[in-house]
Amino acid sequence: MAKKANPGEMRTEVFFMRVERTTNANGVPEESESNIFGQDPEGKDIPARGKWVNAHGTEVVMAMQLKLREPATFTTRYSPLYDVRLIAYKGGDPDPYEVISVNNVEGRNLWAEIKLQRREAAR
Repeated sequence: MAKKANPGEMRTEVFFMRVERTTNANGVPEESESNIFGQDPEGKDIPARGKWVNAHGTEVVMAMQLKLREPATFTTRYSPLYDVRLIAYKGGDPDPYEVISVNNVEGRNLWAEIKLQRREAAR
């Protein structure tokens, strides 16, 4: 059975950002973030909408063994832009999550199941 989410469950907004690291003329490292889906005409970042599920049950025990912090699963519509080099912000939360893995469910390009974790230093 394929993993999916009903339209009513896809309420959570998640902003996926690509981190670009550069060095300025003085040799100081700088970071900038850009939304993978771009911005709307008003200049606001475009979110992905989907179903957010925090780890629970045996997943919590496994997460503790792997030293993951606050693991979660985000199920959304598939996009080829998702990859493990991204960070994600859930709604208005200022602390980022790291993308651990991206699963194109059954290889059908319909659903993406994204595993995330929050770390002390997500970058």
